[in-house]
Amino acid sequence: MTLRRNTSIAAFAFLALACAMLSSSTPWAAEPAPTVAAGPGESASPGDADTAPGDTSDSAPAAAPGEDQASPQGSEPGKDAGAPGAEETAEPKEAAPEAAPAEKAEEPAKGEEQAAPAKPDEADGKDEKKEAAPAKEEDKGKEAAAPAEGEEAQAESSAAAEKVKAGDIPVPADPVAQAAFEALEQNCSRCHQAGPTLKREKPAKNFGNILHLDELAKDPNFILPGNPDGSKLFIQIAKKEMPYDCYQDFDCKREPTEQEIKAIYDWIKNLGGFAVAACTDRKPIDEEAIVTKIAADLDEQQEHLRKGMRYITLSNLYNACAPETDMVRYRQGVVKLLNSLSREPDVLKMRTIDQEQTIIAFNLEDLGWTEADWNRIISAYPYAMKPDATVYQTVATLTNTPLAWVRGDWFAFTASRPPLYFDLLKLPATFAELEKQENLDIKSDIEKFLVKRAGFQHSGVSKHNRLIERHGISTGYFWTSYDFKGDRPEQSLFVHPLGPDGADAFKHDGGETIFSLPNGFQAYYLNKATGERLDKGPTEIVLDDSQLDRAVTNGISCMGCHNQGIRQASDEIRQHVLNDRTFSKDVRTNVEALYPEQTEFKSVLDEDADHFRGAIKRAGLDPELDSQKVGVESINFLSKAYEKAIDLRLAAAEYGLAVEAFARGLEEAGGAAGQLKRRLEQGVLPREILEADFKDLIVKVSDNEPIVITAVAAADVAKVGGKTKEEAHDFDLALTADNTEYKVDDRPVFTIKSAEDCNLTLVSIDSKGEGEPLLPNRFQQDNFLPAGKELKFPSADAPFTYRVRDPEDVTVVAVCNASGKDVDGIKHDFKKRDFTDLGNYRDFITRQIVVDGAKKIAEGKKAEETGKKAPAAEITSRAAIKIHVK
Repeated sequence: MTLRRNTSIAAFAFLALACAMLSSSTPWAAEPAPTVAAGPGESASPGDADTAPGDTSDSAPAAAPGEDQASPQGSEPGKDAGAPGAEETAEPKEAAPEAAPAEKAEEPAKGEEQAAPAKPDEADGKDEKKEAAPAKEEDKGKEAAAPAEGEEAQAESSAAAEKVKAGDIPVPADPVAQAAFEALEQNCSRCHQAGPTLKREKPAKNFGNILHLDELAKDPNFILPGNPDGSKLFIQIAKKEMPYDCYQDFDCKREPTEQEIKAIYDWIKNLGGFAVAACTDRKPIDEEAIVTKIAADLDEQQEHLRKGMRYITLSNLYNACAPETDMVRYRQGVVKLLNSLSREPDVLKMRTIDQEQTIIAFNLEDLGWTEADWNRIISAYPYAMKPDATVYQTVATLTNTPLAWVRGDWFAFTASRPPLYFDLLKLPATFAELEKQENLDIKSDIEKFLVKRAGFQHSGVSKHNRLIERHGISTGYFWTSYDFKGDRPEQSLFVHPLGPDGADAFKHDGGETIFSLPNGFQAYYLNKATGERLDKGPTEIVLDDSQLDRAVTNGISCMGCHNQGIRQASDEIRQHVLNDRTFSKDVRTNVEALYPEQTEFKSVLDEDADHFRGAIKRAGLDPELDSQKVGVESINFLSKAYEKAIDLRLAAAEYGLAVEAFARGLEEAGGAAGQLKRRLEQGVLPREILEADFKDLIVKVSDNEPIVITAVAAADVAKVGGKTKEEAHDFDLALTADNTEYKVDDRPVFTIKSAEDCNLTLVSIDSKGEGEPLLPNRFQQDNFLPAGKELKFPSADAPFTYRVRDPEDVTVVAVCNASGKDVDGIKHDFKKRDFTDLGNYRDFITRQIVVDGAKKIAEGKKAEETGKKAPAAEITSRAAIKIHVK
């Protein structure tokens, strides 16, 4: 394959850097690597009115709470984390990531000056006692190899980071894959590929690698190799959900062609022989291994620090064969989030305690957290399990908690969202209380002209005009916005530029706030105009297309948008008012004082962006790993990993087991566990289902035991899913076969279960691609499936049998429609045929997608022209499995 490159000379300089590292002294566990310049960035998306003139890179700071505009760039001391270092027929029934680049230290960090004496691996030498003890002959080689292993891991992480930042897009040479690549590039990359083709500030739904076909093929959340009808990527097209701008906004230059949809279908089908790399060089890191590593790290701590030591693990992602290019971003996401939840003045630096760099250490005191804060976290943790090993009790005793570690993907999802986000940062319930907390008087600042303002008509997240306003606080800056849900005169900044108080003030509906934490990272706050805190911003005011529900969610949305800190903005109010003498002299004078000239305002934005980027660097992280060029900010990237659907391989990884051992455990347990095994083998499982069942399965598949947290009542935290079928246009639909492999003349039985009342269509596709609906049929025309009820097909009393006739692979597709009976334009005539013949199924479905898509777009445009509401999207769910006939 070829590469579409976005690299610079600096990428080649890295080769020399790696060589130099191999000859240097061993760094401590996660010592940052030297900075390597990033490749050139891309131009900002056209039409972003908030972007400053000529500003096209991530180094352009930005404008306001939750703002999506063009981007900025990149100082203070830090502390390290804790311490040291076949043909089938239906017939009538027969009878009977890190290491990241670092800067040179300018002066010792306050936390480092006051820290206890350096532990082993922190200082230049080794622990004296260990050095004094004579090494066993068999251990000498191991000791000598340790530094090289550390350097090798560090070099691998640094190389992975550079590869991520380069942004190269591999162009496949295989003609089938290339056709799919071109179809995706034409129709999907404008929303889902980081880089020059992206026509928005950040990838929609935090999915920004759609042209990386090799990566997609390994991700069961999007692709089930050889099974396009079961792959989310194709399902979204089949449901006319994507491309979003075509089928939802009714505003695209052209919709996908039948040939393009076939190209995507054929590529996924062609992956049938593709096997996800088993990463055989990785031994699964199980719970005992995690606890053993933690115990060893605790042994290295000063006694007074042990009680507060805590750990965030990425072992499940490592076990699932996540490449280092992902792991380096996951590690960055963990440390960045921890710092974003801290009220301490010093940054928390990256420190991992294992060679694989999957366990990140910190101390509660590093963040200003208490044991109660940690108990709040673990009380809601659904994956708590302990190994059958005495070392567990050692760790529990030393840390004074039954669980001193949690998974990073779960933590990133829950702690970056309310209510846990609010609790850990101690954010108050009202905006007035937040003012007091930050020792700020907004009204007074405005009256004294101590604020800097900018107003503009178009914003990346706000649907109407927006005003942003900066206040100074002891930790740096406090930016707040005034947002509007309409365009009435009193909601227009161009009519009422002053407010929110006064006789002629604007009337806003809410606001978003960003303020700097003592360590230089940022905190976020959403509120109503009346001051009440909000979990999510009203979608009639603000939108975040990176989130599944498109709502701006306090914390996570802001982190993704402000990946480089405060974003750039251009004011449109000052000149508008000063040039319009219909405004009174007092209004013009006040506007001139409150709304600075663009040069001055840009300087303020730049300084604040540098403040944030400097904190990122002091923590040993790399701001460029979070840039627009990379696509998805690291906390969002890690959180997204948690939201994805799971297959058998990923589920096994979460228990620290090899796939074979996990599958065997489920099979031996039988019952619901056995059904779960078949679903995981034959398709994917939504995250929320495994989360709910995880603890019950622990003893069935492993020697571990669930940990029961009794310290506090289970806390409320954000959960994956939870949207209604109307919101999601979807619902859970489980389709499984009673086996995966069959012999000729066997009679498979399929089980279908839906979370919603719906009308079910089952289609069988043979190896030649010929499709035949199994349900409904002449004998069983009622295809209504009640919610929660399992349907066996064919049922024991069905007036027909279903058997496989030839050795082949057979695909069975289930489509359940909660909006009506017909799906995919299938028309039955049971007076003529017992079972409907669709002909070639690929040709049938791709043609129907184009026909139905064009109809949907026409209806949507007509509704917009007449001022009516667009027709509601159909609520359907699709699933497909493959069975093999020997």
